[in-house]
Parts: sequence; C-alpha cells; structure tokens
Amino acid sequence: MKKMKKIGSISLALALGASAAAGLAGCNKQPEDSVDALDIYVLHKGNGVQWCYDMADAFLEQDWVKEKYPNLTISPIVTNDEESYASGMLNAGEGRNRFDLMFVHLDGQLYAGPSGSLEDLTQSVYYADVPGEEGVKYIDKHNDSYTFINRYIDTTDASKEAYYQTTWNHGMDSFVYNETLLNALGKDVPNTTDEFLEICEYVLNINDRPAGVYDKTFTIQQAENGYWNYIFPVWWAQYEGIQGYKNFWNGIDENNTRSPAIFDQDGIEEALKFMEKALTYETGYIAKDSMSYAFMEGQTVFMRGNGIFHANGDWFDNEMSEIAQQIKDEGGEASNYVFKIMKTPIISALGTKLGIDDATLSALVDYVDGETTTAPEFTSTEGYTKDEVIDAVKEARTIVHSLGPKHAGIIPKYALCKDPAIDFLRFMATDTAQEIYMKATGGSCLPFEYNVKEKNPTLYSQMTPFHQAKLDYFCSTQYDVYTLPDDSAFPLAQYGGLTATYDVQYYTTFIEEGHTKTAADFIQETKDTWTQDKFNTALATAGIAG
Repeated sequence: MKKMKKIGSISLALALGASAAAGLAGCNKQPEDSVDALDIYVLHKGNGVQWCYDMADAFLEQDWVKEKYPNLTISPIVTNDEESYASGMLNAGEGRNRFDLMFVHLDGQLYAGPSGSLEDLTQSVYYADVPGEEGVKYIDKHNDSYTFINRYIDTTDASKEAYYQTTWNHGMDSFVYNETLLNALGKDVPNTTDEFLEICEYVLNINDRPAGVYDKTFTIQQAENGYWNYIFPVWWAQYEGIQGYKNFWNGIDENNTRSPAIFDQDGIEEALKFMEKALTYETGYIAKDSMSYAFMEGQTVFMRGNGIFHANGDWFDNEMSEIAQQIKDEGGEASNYVFKIMKTPIISALGTKLGIDDATLSALVDYVDGETTTAPEFTSTEGYTKDEVIDAVKEARTIVHSLGPKHAGIIPKYALCKDPAIDFLRFMATDTAQEIYMKATGGSCLPFEYNVKEKNPTLYSQMTPFHQAKLDYFCSTQYDVYTLPDDSAFPLAQYGGLTATYDVQYYTTFIEEGHTKTAADFIQETKDTWTQDKFNTALATAGIAG
C-alpha cells in the first residue's frame, strides 16, 4: 500500500504578515510522529511538480527504504508558485518551518555555512554512494558544472569544500523556434548570430510571407524581458572562453592580476552590441505590440505562428502543454506547428577575433556538432593555428545558461525527519529517478550523468521533438555541455556586489522607443562606476586578497 498522500497547497498569504502566524501555527508537526513523517515543499515552476509526487511514491517503494525506514510516511506535499515563500519559511526558522525537505528557487548561499540554517550535505549526500550503485559517489555522477555552482563560498577559507544544497533542474535557456515556419522559408537553424539576424531581416522584408508569420520574426513579452538576460552571458562566455568568463567573476584581468581592468573584456561589449542590433525599438526585429504581453500571452501568440524565434527556456514545452493541446483541438495550420529549442547561436564576433569569416565560423560549428566529417580549410588572419580555432569554436558550442543553479534542494538543519530527507536527495541521483523526472516533465532532466538515448530509447522516443532536440545536445558524443555558473557562485558577486554592467537592466533599454544609450555607453558607464577604491572594497568584502 502506498503511503504517499495527495498533494496539498498553500498560498503566499501563509508566508506573510499576520496570516503567516495563523497559517504556520496550523502546520506544526506532532512530536510523536514527526521522525517518521517526511514533510516536503516544492515550488511550482515551468516544469511543474508532478515529478516530486512521482519521485516520492517511488522512493517509498524502494526495498532499501522500506528496510531502513519501516514506518516512514510522506505527509501531503505542499506546493505553490511563490518564490518568496521558501525564504519566508527559512527566515521563520525552527518551530515555525515544518519542512524536512524543500525544493525551492533561491540563493542557498544566503542560508548556508556553519552558522546558517541549512544542513551540511557534503558527506551525507555528495560523498555518499548512489543507492544501488556500489562505489559510485553522488559527486562522481553529478554534473561538474553544478558541483562548482553548489559549492559553499567560505570567505575565510577559499580551499574549504562544503555543499549545503543540491539541484532539482538541469535545463537550458536559448531560442525556441517554429521549425515548421522556418522550413517553409527554406532556412536552416542559424549557427551564428549573423545568420540569426540575416533570417530576421529576410522575414521582415519579404512580401509573400507564409501564412501566420508575424510582421516581425520573434516576440518578446514585456513581463519577462529577462529571457534575453539569460542568453547574454552565453555570448559573452563564447567570446572570452569559459576561463575568461570565470576570471571576470573572480576579479582577474588579462594580466592575471585583480583589478577593474576586468571590465576591458571585449566579450561583454560584443554581446551587448548584438543585443542592440536585435532589440533596438526602431531598427530591431521585435513585434512592437508584443511589448504589452504578459509572459503566457506572449508565448501563446508565438505558438499560434506569430513569430519564428522566441527567447525562452526548455521549460517552455511543459509550461505550454495545455495551451498546445487547445491549439491542436482547434485545428487549423497552427495545430501542426513543431517547436524546438536551438543551441545558442555562436556570436559572430568570435569569428572576427579568431581571424575567420562568418561562413567559415558556421562551417566549423557544423563540424564540431558532427554534422560534417571534415573541417573547412581556412587560415586565421589573427595568427591562430587551425587546432586553436577549432578548439575555441568547440568550447563556445558547449556553453549553456540555465536557471537550474538556483533550483535548490535543501534540508533545514533543524529538520526532525532528516535522515529520510538526505536519502531522498541521494535517491535523486539514481537512473530510476532520472527516468521518473523525465517522464513527469516530458523531457527535462536532473544534473546527473544519464544518457536516455542509450539507456532508455523507448522513453526518448516518447518525448516531444522539442525535448528530443535538447537531449540530442545534452547527450552529444561530440562534446560535454557546460552550464555557466550563476553569479552567486563567485564571492565577488555574492558579497562584493560585482555585476557585468552597472545598469543590470540594460536589456530593457534597447527595446524602449527613442532610446539613445548604446552598448559602448553601457561599458563606459560601468568602467566609470567601478573605480579602484570600489573594486578594492569589493575584494575586501568578499574575503579576497588584492
């Protein structure tokens, strides 16, 4: 008999003001049964929460769990869509926060450390065996990017290795595209940003456009302009390389010293210059009236064929599944559209940096993707060897941005049902858990080594073309995908206030009618703000020697 109970829900009102006192009082555990009742909270985001219910059911059915915890039950899972709820519960602290295990979206660093409110998971999870996989440590199976991201920052001892959070979503942000309409135009998925803009320009100027194609080639919704902000660091890191990107956040300039010269990195400006071309109100490629859309409205308009490219993330497919079904039920041309998420186009400025033209850069992208077996012939006008150019393009192709880094799985250190909570996190590293998560989300994944195409081709075949396209990328035999660390993984950002640009809302400026500020203006403004004194203060606050 399954011990998993039906889901419960709770509103934001329980986390705020006077309502919190009344609501939380009703959530207190009964001491006599709390050690055998696992209380879970999960935030409802784009990938839904069904995965958590299914994971909980499967966890209770594991033989090793039954043997270890013969009386274990799982209380009704609590869920809502309010990101601030989790911080409210953690701030409420012991006696008012009843949860043993929380799947949230927040910066776990703020609650970590010896004096924080989170359980140290270093030995109990990260260096523990994966259940049923003798000799395989959780950390060995864990994606290296996320291991770095989840490592606790100790400003008193930079060498200390400790983990206070896990991750419950490994995804990617890029451009969702309407494959059906793109094919109707006779165009391929763009490999480079110049190719991306060429398609935008082509669609803008054709007279006999396919039915349903909007007056611009992609939509951007006013409520969620930040989707472009998610892709910006990918172009930046493509240009500078992964180490160069990390050097910036560590305050290290091109001379390997710590100084404000980090703002001289050309990658930041090149990424901004591309965004300026694409987003500028007067000359860019945005559907003007889409600026008034709420995010779901904008996504629905896009799904009905009013655009080809749309900045978003891999949660799009699951988040829009009900609306997609409504469109199918209505019939018509839009019911047959196929949507996929593309690998982020390589910033064309990288080709200029490497001394090759955009056509060669695009051909090299096909080569490193395995689409062609022979690299194109070229000579770098900047003096790079052929291997150096190929390696730079290959590295650029591996880089993704994800919202996963702040999808934190955490255990309050005062949890009464702590051991089962720890084992639940360990269970999430198993192949069984990977399949549960993929089935429940339609193809999203957890940050562990698991090639569904090889291990469960039947499950892969049941996924939508959207998620198959993403998994083809994630499971590529050509390279390992690298997820950029969240800014908060670096002391200078977490404690010193370092940002890539002084105005972190830069992407909203380009899309404003009549704007005058350029990419170069943003860079100069940032350099003027980050004086040597301010930089030194940031280093000291972050516990870093200058």
